[in-house]
Amino acid sequence: MLLSLLVYSLTGATLFFLGWHVNRREQRLQLQSGGELPFYSWEIILSLLIFAVVAGARYHTGFDHKMYLDQYLHLQQTGEFGRDNFEYGFEWISKLFAWCHIHYFFYFAFWALLQIGFLYFALRHRKHLLCWVGLGIMCGSYFLWMMNSVRQAVVVCLFVALIPLIKDRKFIPYAIIVIAGAFLHKSALLLLPVFLITFIKVEGKAPNRYVLLAVLAAFVLIGSFPFWIDYFTNYQWFLDLTGYSNYSNMNDPNVAGKLRMVNWGPNRIAGLLGNIAMIWFYPQLKSHFKDDKLLPYFFILAFIGMCLSNLLMNTTHFILRPIDYFVIFYLVLSAYIMCYLVETKKYLIGIVMALIFYLPFINNVLKAVYRPIVENQPFLYHFFFMPTL
Repeated sequence: MLLSLLVYSLTGATLFFLGWHVNRREQRLQLQSGGELPFYSWEIILSLLIFAVVAGARYHTGFDHKMYLDQYLHLQQTGEFGRDNFEYGFEWISKLFAWCHIHYFFYFAFWALLQIGFLYFALRHRKHLLCWVGLGIMCGSYFLWMMNSVRQAVVVCLFVALIPLIKDRKFIPYAIIVIAGAFLHKSALLLLPVFLITFIKVEGKAPNRYVLLAVLAAFVLIGSFPFWIDYFTNYQWFLDLTGYSNYSNMNDPNVAGKLRMVNWGPNRIAGLLGNIAMIWFYPQLKSHFKDDKLLPYFFILAFIGMCLSNLLMNTTHFILRPIDYFVIFYLVLSAYIMCYLVETKKYLIGIVMALIFYLPFINNVLKAVYRPIVENQPFLYHFFFMPTL
């Protein structure tokens, strides 16, 4: 337990400090010459490397780590995957690592480097967000998600970097990159129709927060009593389309299609409170960051994620996983909120929001220790050189 708490908190604190430092340096540069620090600033490069090392050194942290590790070791030993339905891009890159006899530490570090690299690149012109994003990755539930959905998480983080193409209505380059992403995870193709949000009017006054809260409440209520799901039991076509039917554990009840009931525990309550805060503070964020042209798109995508995740909360894991393309924007919006509260010196509410956004990792670790069921154990962090501890 202590190791997990130390790894998550110290890595989060380090990423926070490096993000804060690069932002302070850029602020000084802007006062002097109006310039901007490049993406390859030493603080950002060091942040990426630290995250990659922590991710690469893990052992069975993340539900799918064992599957990826077994497949990679089998590939090194035999030259072939244990299954034949991985996406071509993922397969080619994995075979390159295996043929070079590269240790799996570097293999997993590579995928983690892509994940955080795309995410930080997406926010390279918004360095004031990086400290909170780095902290949120490690101290929210995002690290476990990234370590679990390895291939899809790469594409999800890439999607954040594509939002300027949506804003500028550049469909051709957007579509080319999305299709390229499908060579890592087939679900990337679901992002093609997402481009239509470019036609939503985002200029002018922010939408009425009370209307949005009422819409969210309706989705939470409907999702809490999913009797309507019985009419949508045949979704094998969806699993085939997104590539989730390729998983070898499709006989697992949580995978094969049987419904579940998610309890209203601390993490779910904190998540809902976080959603409410994002809606409530959005008018202030839009006013405070009035020159930020991407913020409205971040909010729209996050709001779609709020509605869909609460609506489908009690379905299966593989129905929820495509919603990760929207849920990632919670991380971005929470960073905007923390920046706004600090810059406007609203420290008390800032402390409350920080507890909501950045303490889930403690609850996750405690659940894994004191309720060591299969669903909870992957939250614990182990180094690859001490797998039995």
